[in-house]
Amino acid sequence: MNINVETLGRTAQDLLKRARACADEKGVKALLVGGVVRDLLLGVPSLDLDIVIEGDAIAFARMLAGGRAKVLTHERFGTAVVTFPDGFAIDCVTARREVYAKPGALPDVTPGTIQDDLFRRDFTVNALAVSLNAKDLGTLVDEHGGVADLKKKNIRVLHAKSFQDDPTRIVRAARYAARFGFRLEPKTEKELCAAAAADAFSTVTPVRYFNEFRRILEEKDPVPALDLLKQWGALKYVPYGGIEKKRLKAALKWQDRFNVLVAPLEEKQVREILRSFNVRREDQKIILERI
Repeated sequence: MNINVETLGRTAQDLLKRARACADEKGVKALLVGGVVRDLLLGVPSLDLDIVIEGDAIAFARMLAGGRAKVLTHERFGTAVVTFPDGFAIDCVTARREVYAKPGALPDVTPGTIQDDLFRRDFTVNALAVSLNAKDLGTLVDEHGGVADLKKKNIRVLHAKSFQDDPTRIVRAARYAARFGFRLEPKTEKELCAAAAADAFSTVTPVRYFNEFRRILEEKDPVPALDLLKQWGALKYVPYGGIEKKRLKAALKWQDRFNVLVAPLEEKQVREILRSFNVRREDQKIILERI
C-alpha cells in the first residue's frame, strides 16, 4: 500500500520535501511515523509531524533546520524538535529499541531499525510508518496490523506488558478511543483493567500522569474519555462523578475544565494537586482564581 503525503497542508508538504532531500543526501532512511500516518489513513487533519531516521536523527534535524530554525535536542533518546520561524515544528527521532528496567520507569534506549521503533509504540494504530525517501516514497510499513485495526476501529496494544511498562498509555487509550469512536480490543481491555486494578499508576510520577491527562482536557469534548477512565477505574488525583458534564463541555480552556473537576475539593487540596502535577505558575494562578 502507498500513502499520498501530498494530502497534508502546503507547509507540511514543503517541509517533507526538504526532509526527503536531506535524507537522500545523507543516505539515511527517513519515514513519517505515528499519529500523522494514522490520521492520513482516517482522512482527518493532523498537525503533528514525526520523522524516524535510521541513523542520527539529531544530525538530520540540524541539516533540516538549515540555520533558519531552532533545534531542541534530547541526547538521551536521540531526538530533536525543529521549530521553524512560523511556529511549525517537526519531531525527528532516531529509530530505537526500548527496554524498561522496571514498570513505569523511563526506558533505556539503543539505536535500532524502523521495525524496532514501531514495536515500541503504544498501539497498533500508531505503529505505522510511511517512507519519505525518493526511491520508495509513500510506501507504508505496517508490521503489526495497524491498518486492519483502523478498519475495525480497534485500540490494541503490541504486547501484554505494555500498560505495565508505561501506565500513562491507559490515559492515551481513553483519549484515542473517545476521539475516534474506537473500542478497546477485548484482550487489550482486560490487560488495561488489570493494570489499573493493580494501581499501575503508582509506578509513574504524578507529573507524567498529568501530562497525558491534560491532553484529555484539551480535546474538543473531554467527557467521553473521562467516562472511560472512570469506567476502567483509571482516574487518579482528581474527582469525576459525571455530574458536571455540561459545565465541562461549556468550558473551552483546559484550565477551566480542570477547575470544574476540582471544584468539590478544598483549596488546600487543589494547591497540593497542582504542586504534585508541577503545573506552570501562570496556569496555577488561573485555576486558583476561579475556584
